[in-house]
Amino acid sequence: MDLRGKSIVLMGRFHKLPHTTAKAGLEALGARVSGSVSDRTDLVFAAYDVPGRKIGAASTRGIPIYDAKALRAVLKGAAKPSAGCESATDGAGTGTFADHASLTSAADPAALLTVLQEADWSAFAAERDLPPLRARLLKLERTHGVTEAHRFATDRIRGLGDTRLQHPYGHSTEITSFDLSPCGRYLATGSWVGDDYHRGGALQIWEVASGRCVNTLQRIEGGVGWPDYDDAIQWSADSTRVGLAYNTNQVGVFDPFDTRTTNTCPLAGASVTDGASRPPTWALAPDGRRAFVSTASSSSIKGCVVPLEAGHLFWLPGYAPPSHPYLLPELPETLSEEFGHEEDELWLDDGVGWSRDGTRLYAYDARRKRDLVIDLATRQVGWAAEEDEPESAVGKGGGGGVRVSVDPTRVTFRRPVTGGESDDFTFLREPPGPRLLEDDYVLEQRNVNFALDDHTWCAAFEEGVVIAPPDRREDLDAVLTWSVDRRFGWPVRWGGLDVVPDVRTAAERLGEDGLGYFVREYVERTEPAEAQGDGAWPPPNTATMDDLFTAVKDAVSELGSNWNFAVNEYLSDAARLRARRGEPEGAAQLLDAIPGTDERVVASAQVAMILARAGRAEQARAVFAFAEPRAEAALGKYNVANVASAVAGAYQALGDTAAADAWFARAREAIEPETNPWENRLAVVWALTECGRVDEARSLWTSSEDRLNSFRSEPWLLCLLSTDRLDIAEEFLEACVPPGDRPSSMIKALVELGRPDLLRSWLSDSWYIPDEAYERAQAIADGAPRRSLPPTPAEEDIAALAEAHAKLLKTPRAKRQMPTVELIEQAADCGHLSAVLNLLGDLPAHDFNHRPKAAFSALWRAATGHYQARW
Repeated sequence: MDLRGKSIVLMGRFHKLPHTTAKAGLEALGARVSGSVSDRTDLVFAAYDVPGRKIGAASTRGIPIYDAKALRAVLKGAAKPSAGCESATDGAGTGTFADHASLTSAADPAALLTVLQEADWSAFAAERDLPPLRARLLKLERTHGVTEAHRFATDRIRGLGDTRLQHPYGHSTEITSFDLSPCGRYLATGSWVGDDYHRGGALQIWEVASGRCVNTLQRIEGGVGWPDYDDAIQWSADSTRVGLAYNTNQVGVFDPFDTRTTNTCPLAGASVTDGASRPPTWALAPDGRRAFVSTASSSSIKGCVVPLEAGHLFWLPGYAPPSHPYLLPELPETLSEEFGHEEDELWLDDGVGWSRDGTRLYAYDARRKRDLVIDLATRQVGWAAEEDEPESAVGKGGGGGVRVSVDPTRVTFRRPVTGGESDDFTFLREPPGPRLLEDDYVLEQRNVNFALDDHTWCAAFEEGVVIAPPDRREDLDAVLTWSVDRRFGWPVRWGGLDVVPDVRTAAERLGEDGLGYFVREYVERTEPAEAQGDGAWPPPNTATMDDLFTAVKDAVSELGSNWNFAVNEYLSDAARLRARRGEPEGAAQLLDAIPGTDERVVASAQVAMILARAGRAEQARAVFAFAEPRAEAALGKYNVANVASAVAGAYQALGDTAAADAWFARAREAIEPETNPWENRLAVVWALTECGRVDEARSLWTSSEDRLNSFRSEPWLLCLLSTDRLDIAEEFLEACVPPGDRPSSMIKALVELGRPDLLRSWLSDSWYIPDEAYERAQAIADGAPRRSLPPTPAEEDIAALAEAHAKLLKTPRAKRQMPTVELIEQAADCGHLSAVLNLLGDLPAHDFNHRPKAAFSALWRAATGHYQARW
């Protein structure tokens, strides 16, 4: 990054990098460092914790903002590129390992073994020495099989610094993009995210010559590319960097031979699309240190060329002046005339390419069927002449006669010159039964489990231990490899592979170091295992509603405080539900779990009101004892109607009319048309109705001129129907809810109440109601029993659950989250609570929208017959 003459601002405190040191280093590079952002600022280096308001002041001026990693890289000069296809050595000694001619001329296994035994292995350089050694051993194997020379070489290869066992199944979702390196030696394949967005995607690097995956970069933020978007992967010309479109709308460069196995970070990244919802059109420069990105800008040619040296760049090109050096130049007048007044902007979305030397950009104009050429040095723009046709920035190698094909779930290497020999890898297989090391965080991170075929789970560890059936060594050789320096594949059939039958034996072989500790811990945690029965699903339905309420409380207990806004609301709903069920002790337990004091005050008062009206005055007073002394303190700017109405209702239900009058007056005063008028109004209406002051509630809803939508009215109407207050529901509907806004969930409620008449008069003008619903409602009206809550699953329900579960087990694990939620809902709807509890553990625990929300949804469905909480 050239900083000469640039005006730079440093924001925030950089870890172990004083401002004085950073300033001196930047000034030594020719930059000017100022203390505040102005229109003359060229770029900003910001620490990770700089407040958004300070960042915003720079970004809305169109000033590029770089992170601390970029600053450190600039101060160090420039990071050395990682070794790639063209490396001469790989950090090994400068001496001679062995004469390559002697390797080639060794006539038999014994002669080659002698050469290898006399070789200087301390001077072995994989980039230089491994390909000829591997080629000689392969040729020798065809005539003599695997010999002592193969085993000796493998033993030495395994002793190198970065040789590890690698399995090829790093993609947990379909492959979205792929690209062959310019030297033809490597293939890169990338996959998007699954149900768990934060788990990221994967980039796999395959050596074409061996047909093996030699490196997997996991947990790439936001996944690689996007379904149905091309060119998400692009190599640099020297094959040392891989450019990716990743994390929805960002571009970056990665080290394809990165030694990390989890949480892969880019060498450099850029977010310059102002939050676009899809990947931009982009093109990596031949040097891998710049990229063109199509994005809105103040220039007539829409796009920019941003540096990708190190660190992360955040920039809003639309705010930058047209003269900004990252922006493409303006269309010259001669071209503007050809574009016409209505087309004075050019979006380069039809394909952009670089010249080999990286000095020019070519963009194809599909409408005029001509190429535009942009000289980045002179900033001149023109139509490309016939003799100046765009040249490919990099030429793809031939891959040594290997034909590579990539499908969304399959990678194949074919070698026609050797009689059609091929390596075939199919992803997303799901053998029946659990994986060998199931649901262990560290082992999941390291991706040790893999499917050998449609029926067999295996596990592979970098040290060379593999858990697999002992008779499957030949099949293991077809997929596994010794990855040398994350660049070369070495056959496992030549030695070193330790195949064991079970996890306990693997723990013994792995020892104390590395993953061995976690495998041993896994064994101790899971053995002796409890009896698992015959493996049939669903399990016997022995769980109770108490168990489901406990599961709900446990699900939210693992969440961080950032989810309190949702936990407060859902636990309050659950506490009211327990109170209506006549379970004061259970309600009290849920109230105790509400993290927000103000929200707990409201919920405690509401529970006290429900209990008191049900004749449980003693329990109601015990619950209200928490809310009463804290009520005043709980009042805030926006919650007065909610707090005051709940406290007022509790006072009324407990017989203190004077206190109730005072608090209801405060609640009414807080209903302001400007601030959620119906949310506030319904809170007061509910409390008045619940505590018995229905006339006041009626006058309150009839006096409103604000429109009420079905989203606001649904919990309230379901509350009225579930408590058989149909007269009040009818009055409320006629006064406030026109037919087109009446919620469809009322259909099920009225059916189970045995009211075909109300189905017709209330809802038939709004919703299609099948004949079966009328027939069921009439049958209940004639004396048929209502559906119990929770229901009892019938044989056909259990069969349907088993069928859905079998289908779920065939779904790739990265895509099971939504089907699991749907199966939980199916189980809750039919009352199979044990199936619900069994499945909840398969959902992530640390995001409210996963396990906790599914648990609450199951609770509402099983306890009320509806998909959401009633009031």
